[in-house]
Amino acid sequence: MKKLIFSFLSVLLPLFVVAQQNEVLFSQANEAYNKGDYAKSIELYETIEKTGNVSANLYFNLANSYYKMQKVAPSIYNYEKALELTPNDKDIQTNYSFAKSTRIDKIDVLPQGFLSRLYKKLITLFKVDTWAWLSVGLMFMFAICFVVFYRAVSSAQRKMFFAGWTFSLFLSVFCMLFAFLTASYTVNNRFGIVYVSEIKVQSEPNLRSEKLFTLHEGTKVKLLEEVDNWKKIKLTDGKVGWLPKKQVKEL
Repeated sequence: MKKLIFSFLSVLLPLFVVAQQNEVLFSQANEAYNKGDYAKSIELYETIEKTGNVSANLYFNLANSYYKMQKVAPSIYNYEKALELTPNDKDIQTNYSFAKSTRIDKIDVLPQGFLSRLYKKLITLFKVDTWAWLSVGLMFMFAICFVVFYRAVSSAQRKMFFAGWTFSLFLSVFCMLFAFLTASYTVNNRFGIVYVSEIKVQSEPNLRSEKLFTLHEGTKVKLLEEVDNWKKIKLTDGKVGWLPKKQVKEL
């Protein structure tokens, strides 16, 4: 028993120490930011990030620091990371819109049909874990309604709980389906941010191929595939090409 307690403490204690250190670093980083020492705040925020103790606030503050230093690509990258964790945060959305307005590339978006937009909105509404937990909760509700249905005496109660277990079962299956669809969407929809001031996009994964168009830092691209040290990318206007792997940072 003592060995078990010692092992448990040996795991928790380092985590607690790191958490305490990160709180101190976060306060110091915020103080540096408020004083206008953005290089220092970036250094401290990124020190916290390396410990794996990340949050939307951390990425948001890091993005703000980069934005103040007029570093387009890192600011947009970190706003994107913050929105991955809290996609409906108005402050992040507002600051991100300012950062995007500083990009050189103004790329059109191909129009989508109503069904495509609705599907994407549903797919990105929750994360995979959220869909899965909703499915589990509804399945639990289904089990309760199912048991009560068979024990109910009056016909009114039986009708009510029949509707309850039918509805909860349907919703549970629906949520499980969207958990799989969201996972598939996440795997098949990988994005990155161009991290160099200017880069020529090639028609093939080599420097000898035709140069198709030019991109600048901060532009968000969809990652299609990877060959050696090259990534195939796609823009929102439908253009496709190849970039050196090191020139784009995957989200």
